[in-house]
Amino acid sequence: MMTGMAEHYLVFLELRNGAIAKSSLDVWNRFQKFSSGRDSRVSAFAAGHAAEGAFDCLQGNGTVYHTDGTHFRTGCDSVVCAMIETLSGAERVTGIAFASTAMGRRLAAFLAGRLRAAFFSGCGGSGGVEKVCSRFIHSGTVIASYAAAADMTIFLQGRELPQPEFSSAEKPAIEAFDATPYVVGGIHSLLVHAVSQSCQKRDVAEASVVVAGGRGMGTREAFGMLEELAALLDGSVGASRAAVDEGWRPHSYQIGQTGKRIAPDLYIACGISGALQHLAGIRSARTVVAVNSDPDAPIFGAADYGIVGEVREVIPDLIGILRDVMAKK
Repeated sequence: MMTGMAEHYLVFLELRNGAIAKSSLDVWNRFQKFSSGRDSRVSAFAAGHAAEGAFDCLQGNGTVYHTDGTHFRTGCDSVVCAMIETLSGAERVTGIAFASTAMGRRLAAFLAGRLRAAFFSGCGGSGGVEKVCSRFIHSGTVIASYAAAADMTIFLQGRELPQPEFSSAEKPAIEAFDATPYVVGGIHSLLVHAVSQSCQKRDVAEASVVVAGGRGMGTREAFGMLEELAALLDGSVGASRAAVDEGWRPHSYQIGQTGKRIAPDLYIACGISGALQHLAGIRSARTVVAVNSDPDAPIFGAADYGIVGEVREVIPDLIGILRDVMAKK
């Protein structure tokens, strides 16, 4: 590992509908806060269409390198990674950070292999930005610590880390990045149309409120009430492995060791027994509410609040109460 060299972090800012994704903004703020008062600096890279004022939300020093939508048409991960690789070399970057989104996970893994970098994912505490990572393994039963042995470290950060509180009067400089050398003639026409599998506003891995259903929901149609509850709470719907195996929800909704690890402010588990692999995926949730007809279900051991009852009776009542409360506001 290099010594005596100032740390320089590059944050990938994911753009969605012309705006910076909230998860990417959290990563930026986290590294800015960590670097404040240290011999280190933070830059960023963004690819795609940015609406006017899209970068106004960024605080702190450094430079944001942006390639606009005119060149970024391919949707090809390898093209984006090539740009980041070139930029990181030119700017002598020592760490590259991504939000743990679908795109972030793809790019981070690709670059970790390409750059032969240390890869830190799912780290807790200060391991989110430092070159020592502590994380749960074996379904959350053991805490393992890892030290980066490579010159470059790739950080993949999700909501398992505390939400950063950072403010600064400084603003980063915005500099155009020329993507022309990376765009092969005609390749822009390969992407005809992008189709989103989910109609949810945000992925369960990024949502602050998640309402999830398990085998106890009974049918695919019963998930409709969870969609309604999630909409009232401005949240997203998830599912246990059992519900996914039944075909009631696609794998992109799955929460757990073989699905997505989430860290919402509120997690409502409906008809989910609480298998160990599922509990591993909700370990970082701030508040857990469980609804299950079995009073001995393991999910209650992980819950802050529990309701013993038939989920298809409890949830409609809960929706009605919420509507009444919201109507009085």
